[in-house]
Amino acid sequence: MNTLQQIVTASTFVIGSSLFAQDVKPATAPATAPATAPATAPTAAGQATPAAPTEADIANAPIDEEQMAAMFPKSPMNAEAFDAAAKSPEAIAKGVAILDQVAAAYKAAPALTDTVVYTVKIPGGEQKESISISMGAGQDLQLKIATMNLTSVNGSVYFSDESMAEKFVQVPLDGTLMNTLQTKFQGMEFPIPHLALRSAAPGKAIDSFNFGGTNFEKVSGYQEKAGAAQILLDGGESDMMLTVNPTTKLLSAMSLVMSPPGAPAGIRFTVNFMLDPKTMDVLTPAISFDPAGRKAVSSQEEMLPTRPEAIAVGAEAPGFSLQDLGGKTYTLAELRGKIVVVDFWATWCGPCRKGLPSINALAKWVDETKQPVVVLGINVWERGENTVEKSKAYWTKEAFVFPTLLDHEGSVVTKYGFDGIPATVIIGMDGKVLNVHTGFDPKGDLTGDLKAEILKAIGTKG
Repeated sequence: MNTLQQIVTASTFVIGSSLFAQDVKPATAPATAPATAPATAPTAAGQATPAAPTEADIANAPIDEEQMAAMFPKSPMNAEAFDAAAKSPEAIAKGVAILDQVAAAYKAAPALTDTVVYTVKIPGGEQKESISISMGAGQDLQLKIATMNLTSVNGSVYFSDESMAEKFVQVPLDGTLMNTLQTKFQGMEFPIPHLALRSAAPGKAIDSFNFGGTNFEKVSGYQEKAGAAQILLDGGESDMMLTVNPTTKLLSAMSLVMSPPGAPAGIRFTVNFMLDPKTMDVLTPAISFDPAGRKAVSSQEEMLPTRPEAIAVGAEAPGFSLQDLGGKTYTLAELRGKIVVVDFWATWCGPCRKGLPSINALAKWVDETKQPVVVLGINVWERGENTVEKSKAYWTKEAFVFPTLLDHEGSVVTKYGFDGIPATVIIGMDGKVLNVHTGFDPKGDLTGDLKAEILKAIGTKG
């Protein structure tokens, strides 16, 4: 499963598995890739960081089980909310029948819209994302997740991404949209069941919920609570509870409890979905796709821009001019004559949050010892709405003593050639790169390493 090239990546379904991926150094959390990063990872300071983790990488990754258990408190299974009567053969039979009615309701709707808001509990808090979907007559569909847009209309299927605005994928509709996605967009997954429900074969509606690495084999419970029907799906190490509107037979909520691939035994996390489906006779406005002067290509791979190599030691550091959270502008050229330490991070990046206290300790040391050094955070690839407010709230809460600059679209981090974060760059007084650190090593001493490299550089300068 290539997690960096699936729509599910733009959501947060890979957060769990990505934290268990192997890095260059044992027990080091990997640089976390943004939703739209290509699968090829950069090279920095002569070392290659891995591309998107394979299932074998995840299975064989060194794991500090105590640390992982602390990061992911064990979530209760949905099954714990179903008593013996709700798991009886009679209840299960009713759940199977209701699930078939759900699929029938999605098939019968002439047109349908839905906004799905889902929340993933991750180390340090929660991450909320949303998906919007519009389904018209026949195979017409438009689905938006983060910066990505999938559209099926007029016999063609289009895939576009705001971060790669110069190109879009266009392929002919091959029979059905589901078949086209399976043959032309291999590995693309929907973290919602709508399209699969609309094309589900009789008795196979349960397969519509097999996304995010889950595989549900049977209905294992049914109950009625607060005027809604609740169906329990059993996936062994995972389970899902569906909440169904008894009148419309459309979904109003889903709760997925899953164990990330490669996680220590017993570690589970929950993804809660809230749905708001609406049916209508005719979709207004109608589904359409505007190429807007962009170039059509035939595959997702052709969309990817040519990425530079990760910045190498000895290279001239790319310039930047960015504002901090208070509106002050920092320009790299104006800092010539000082050593500059730049740390690329994001609020959603677990390894970044683990590493930032080490950068803060370095900034305190610089201030206390009056070193000719400037320490800067650069906040990149922020997701969702109100990103500046989100960054400011986090920075204020942590009370970091060094400024962070805003590069939410990622133009500067891209110039430095990084496809994942955290990444820390030491820039010498002459504007050239002295060293690069990627990922987070919980057993390492990043502060000490940076201090030693800074003192060596100052000594070299006399």
